[in-house]
Amino acid sequence: MIQTIKDLVSAKADTTVALAKEIWGYAEPSYEETKSAAALVAALKQEGFTIEEGIADIPTAFTATYQCGSGKPVVGFLAEYDALSGLSQKAGRPVQEPVREGGAGHGCGHNLLGAGCYAAAVALKDYLIKEKKDGTVIFFGCPAEEGAGSKQFIARAGYFDNVDFAYTWHPETVNEVGSRGSVAIMGANFTFDGVAAHAGGEPHLGRSALDAVELMNVGCNYLREHMIDAARIHYAYSDP
Repeated sequence: MIQTIKDLVSAKADTTVALAKEIWGYAEPSYEETKSAAALVAALKQEGFTIEEGIADIPTAFTATYQCGSGKPVVGFLAEYDALSGLSQKAGRPVQEPVREGGAGHGCGHNLLGAGCYAAAVALKDYLIKEKKDGTVIFFGCPAEEGAGSKQFIARAGYFDNVDFAYTWHPETVNEVGSRGSVAIMGANFTFDGVAAHAGGEPHLGRSALDAVELMNVGCNYLREHMIDAARIHYAYSDP
Protein backbone atom coordinates (compact mmCIF):
# COMPACT_ATOMS: atom_id res chain seq x y z
CA MET A 1 0.00 0.00 0.00
CA ILE A 2 2.86 2.40 0.80
CA GLN A 3 4.30 1.99 -2.67
CA THR A 4 0.86 2.59 -4.16
CA ILE A 5 0.57 5.88 -2.27
CA LYS A 6 4.09 6.89 -3.34
CA ASP A 7 3.20 6.18 -6.96
CA LEU A 8 -0.02 8.19 -6.71
CA VAL A 9 1.83 11.16 -5.20
CA SER A 10 4.58 10.91 -7.82
CA ALA A 11 1.99 10.93 -10.59
CA LYS A 12 1.06 14.51 -9.62
CA ALA A 13 4.63 15.69 -9.01
CA ASP A 14 4.75 18.05 -12.00
CA THR A 15 1.54 19.82 -10.99
CA THR A 16 2.61 19.97 -7.34
CA VAL A 17 5.98 21.54 -8.16
CA ALA A 18 4.37 23.98 -10.59
CA LEU A 19 1.87 25.06 -7.92
CA ALA A 20 4.63 25.57 -5.34
CA LYS A 21 6.61 27.76 -7.76
CA GLU A 22 3.53 29.70 -8.83
CA ILE A 23 2.52 30.49 -5.24
CA TRP A 24 6.13 31.40 -4.42
CA GLY A 25 5.98 33.98 -7.19
CA TYR A 26 2.70 35.49 -6.00
CA ALA A 27 3.91 35.91 -2.37
CA GLU A 28 0.62 37.37 -1.14
CA PRO A 29 0.30 38.37 2.55
CA SER A 30 -2.48 37.40 4.97
CA TYR A 31 -6.02 37.67 3.62
CA GLU A 32 -4.70 38.89 0.25
CA GLU A 33 -3.86 35.44 -1.19
CA THR A 34 -6.29 35.85 -4.12
CA LYS A 35 -4.05 34.44 -6.86
CA SER A 36 -2.58 31.73 -4.62
CA ALA A 37 -6.02 30.47 -3.60
CA ALA A 38 -7.24 30.64 -7.20
CA ALA A 39 -4.30 28.52 -8.40
CA LEU A 40 -5.09 25.80 -5.85
CA VAL A 41 -8.82 25.95 -6.62
CA ALA A 42 -8.17 25.56 -10.35
CA ALA A 43 -5.87 22.55 -9.81
CA LEU A 44 -8.38 20.84 -7.49
CA LYS A 45 -11.24 21.46 -9.91
CA GLN A 46 -9.21 19.64 -12.55
CA GLU A 47 -9.14 16.65 -10.19
CA GLY A 48 -12.92 16.62 -9.82
CA PHE A 49 -13.18 18.26 -6.38
CA THR A 50 -16.30 20.28 -5.53
CA ILE A 51 -15.29 23.80 -4.52
CA GLU A 52 -16.88 26.16 -2.00
CA GLU A 53 -15.16 29.53 -1.98
CA GLY A 54 -15.32 32.36 0.53
CA ILE A 55 -16.07 30.10 3.50
CA ALA A 56 -16.48 31.67 6.97
CA ASP A 57 -16.86 35.04 5.19
CA ILE A 58 -13.15 34.99 4.26
CA PRO A 59 -12.67 35.68 0.52
CA THR A 60 -9.44 33.66 0.24
CA ALA A 61 -10.64 30.66 2.28
CA PHE A 62 -12.25 27.67 0.57
CA THR A 63 -12.98 23.97 0.71
CA ALA A 64 -12.45 21.38 -2.02
CA THR A 65 -14.36 18.13 -1.42
CA TYR A 66 -14.35 14.71 -3.06
CA GLN A 67 -16.65 11.93 -1.81
CA CYS A 68 -16.41 8.22 -2.51
CA GLY A 69 -19.12 5.72 -1.59
CA SER A 70 -20.65 6.34 1.83
CA GLY A 71 -18.32 9.29 2.41
CA LYS A 72 -17.01 8.01 5.75
CA PRO A 73 -14.49 8.57 7.19
CA VAL A 74 -13.98 12.27 6.47
CA VAL A 75 -10.32 13.30 6.16
CA GLY A 76 -9.23 16.92 6.10
CA PHE A 77 -6.02 18.54 4.87
CA LEU A 78 -5.23 22.01 6.23
CA ALA A 79 -3.48 23.95 3.49
CA GLU A 80 -1.81 27.34 3.89
CA TYR A 81 -0.41 29.75 1.31
CA ASP A 82 0.19 33.15 2.92
CA ALA A 83 3.45 35.08 2.65
CA LEU A 84 5.13 37.22 5.30
CA SER A 85 5.78 40.93 4.93
CA GLY A 86 9.40 41.93 4.45
CA LEU A 87 10.61 38.43 3.52
CA SER A 88 10.85 38.82 -0.24
CA GLN A 89 13.72 36.60 -1.37
CA LYS A 90 15.05 35.19 -4.63
CA ALA A 91 14.87 31.41 -4.79
CA GLY A 92 18.02 29.41 -4.19
CA ARG A 93 20.05 32.31 -2.77
CA PRO A 94 21.85 31.64 0.55
CA VAL A 95 22.07 35.35 1.40
CA GLN A 96 19.40 38.01 1.62
CA GLU A 97 18.50 39.11 -1.90
CA PRO A 98 14.88 40.25 -2.20
CA VAL A 99 12.87 39.98 -5.38
CA ARG A 100 11.25 43.25 -4.39
CA GLU A 101 12.75 45.41 -1.67
CA GLY A 102 10.46 45.39 1.37
CA GLY A 103 8.04 43.02 -0.33
CA ALA A 104 6.39 39.91 1.04
CA GLY A 105 7.89 36.45 0.69
CA HIS A 106 7.51 32.81 1.69
CA GLY A 107 10.22 32.87 4.33
CA CYS A 108 9.35 29.54 5.95
CA GLY A 109 8.09 27.60 2.95
CA HIS A 110 4.41 28.46 3.04
CA ASN A 111 4.31 28.16 -0.74
CA LEU A 112 4.88 24.44 -0.15
CA LEU A 113 2.13 23.99 2.43
CA GLY A 114 -0.79 24.31 0.02
CA ALA A 115 1.03 22.48 -2.78
CA GLY A 116 1.94 19.58 -0.49
CA CYS A 117 -1.62 19.27 0.77
CA TYR A 118 -2.79 19.28 -2.85
CA ALA A 119 -0.54 16.28 -3.54
CA ALA A 120 -1.79 14.46 -0.44
CA ALA A 121 -5.49 15.18 -1.04
CA VAL A 122 -5.37 14.13 -4.67
CA ALA A 123 -3.34 11.01 -3.88
CA LEU A 124 -5.87 9.97 -1.23
CA LYS A 125 -8.76 10.64 -3.60
CA ASP A 126 -7.10 8.53 -6.29
CA TYR A 127 -6.40 5.78 -3.75
CA LEU A 128 -10.05 5.62 -2.67
CA ILE A 129 -11.13 5.36 -6.29
CA LYS A 130 -8.48 2.78 -7.19
CA GLU A 131 -9.19 0.56 -4.18
CA LYS A 132 -12.99 1.14 -4.30
CA LYS A 133 -13.04 2.38 -0.70
CA ASP A 134 -15.40 4.79 1.06
CA GLY A 135 -14.37 8.18 2.33
CA THR A 136 -14.45 11.92 1.86
CA VAL A 137 -11.40 14.08 1.25
CA ILE A 138 -11.68 17.76 2.15
CA PHE A 139 -8.93 20.21 1.25
CA PHE A 140 -9.27 23.25 3.52
CA GLY A 141 -7.80 26.42 2.06
CA CYS A 142 -6.68 28.26 5.21
CA PRO A 143 -5.32 31.77 4.59
CA ALA A 144 -3.48 34.04 7.01
CA GLU A 145 -1.72 31.35 9.03
CA GLU A 146 0.91 33.81 10.27
CA GLY A 147 -0.41 36.20 12.90
CA ALA A 148 -4.01 36.75 11.83
CA GLY A 149 -5.31 33.20 11.53
CA SER A 150 -8.35 31.75 9.80
CA LYS A 151 -8.84 28.25 11.17
CA GLN A 152 -10.60 29.55 14.29
CA PHE A 153 -13.16 31.34 12.11
CA ILE A 154 -13.56 28.30 9.86
CA ALA A 155 -14.11 26.16 12.98
CA ARG A 156 -16.62 28.64 14.41
CA ALA A 157 -18.55 28.50 11.13
CA GLY A 158 -18.90 24.72 11.58
CA TYR A 159 -16.75 23.50 8.71
CA PHE A 160 -14.76 21.10 10.91
CA ASP A 161 -17.78 19.66 12.73
CA ASN A 162 -18.08 16.44 10.71
CA VAL A 163 -14.37 15.92 10.00
CA ASP A 164 -13.08 12.70 11.60
CA PHE A 165 -9.45 13.79 11.55
CA ALA A 166 -7.26 16.32 9.78
CA TYR A 167 -3.65 16.52 8.72
CA THR A 168 -1.32 19.45 8.35
CA TRP A 169 2.43 19.74 7.86
CA HIS A 170 5.29 22.21 7.70
CA PRO A 171 8.52 22.15 5.67
CA GLU A 172 11.53 20.99 7.67
CA THR A 173 15.09 19.77 7.22
CA VAL A 174 13.99 16.19 7.97
CA ASN A 175 10.99 14.05 7.09
CA GLU A 176 9.38 13.08 10.39
CA VAL A 177 6.27 13.16 12.53
CA GLY A 178 6.95 15.71 15.25
CA SER A 179 6.69 14.50 18.83
CA ARG A 180 6.21 17.90 20.42
CA GLY A 181 2.99 19.83 20.44
CA SER A 182 2.46 23.36 19.27
CA VAL A 183 0.36 26.19 20.63
CA ALA A 184 -2.19 28.15 18.66
CA ILE A 185 -1.93 31.93 18.77
CA MET A 186 -4.54 34.62 19.08
CA GLY A 187 -3.31 38.20 19.10
CA ALA A 188 -4.94 41.50 19.94
CA ASN A 189 -3.88 45.13 19.84
CA PHE A 190 -4.81 47.59 22.58
CA THR A 191 -4.38 51.35 22.25
CA PHE A 192 -4.14 53.63 25.29
CA ASP A 193 -4.62 57.41 25.08
CA GLY A 194 -3.60 59.75 27.88
CA VAL A 195 -4.32 63.35 28.86
CA ALA A 196 -1.39 65.72 29.23
CA ALA A 197 -1.03 67.92 32.30
CA HIS A 198 1.75 69.95 33.93
CA ALA A 199 3.68 67.50 36.09
CA GLY A 200 4.57 70.09 38.70
CA GLY A 201 1.56 72.41 38.71
CA GLU A 202 -1.47 70.20 38.23
CA PRO A 203 -0.52 66.53 37.82
CA HIS A 204 -3.91 65.46 39.17
CA LEU A 205 -5.50 66.61 35.91
CA GLY A 206 -3.38 64.25 33.83
CA ARG A 207 -4.20 60.71 32.73
CA SER A 208 -1.18 58.54 32.02
CA ALA A 209 -1.51 56.11 29.12
CA LEU A 210 1.73 54.46 30.26
CA ASP A 211 0.31 53.82 33.73
CA ALA A 212 -2.74 52.18 32.14
CA VAL A 213 -0.56 49.96 29.95
CA GLU A 214 1.59 48.89 32.89
CA LEU A 215 -1.44 48.12 35.06
CA MET A 216 -2.93 45.97 32.33
CA ASN A 217 0.36 44.18 31.78
CA VAL A 218 0.81 43.46 35.49
CA GLY A 219 -2.72 42.08 35.61
CA CYS A 220 -2.00 39.79 32.65
CA ASN A 221 1.21 38.57 34.27
CA TYR A 222 -0.70 37.64 37.43
CA LEU A 223 -2.81 35.35 35.26
CA ARG A 224 0.17 33.10 34.55
CA GLU A 225 -0.14 30.96 37.69
CA HIS A 226 -3.85 30.48 37.04
CA MET A 227 -3.45 29.14 33.48
CA ILE A 228 -2.78 25.64 32.21
CA ASP A 229 0.87 24.77 31.63
CA ALA A 230 0.45 24.69 27.85
CA ALA A 231 -0.83 28.28 27.67
CA ARG A 232 1.42 31.26 27.06
CA ILE A 233 1.12 35.03 27.31
CA HIS A 234 3.43 37.26 25.29
CA TYR A 235 3.35 41.01 24.92
CA ALA A 236 5.14 43.93 23.33
CA TYR A 237 4.98 47.68 23.81
CA SER A 238 4.97 49.95 20.78
CA ASP A 239 4.76 53.72 20.45
CA PRO A 240 3.02 54.63 17.19
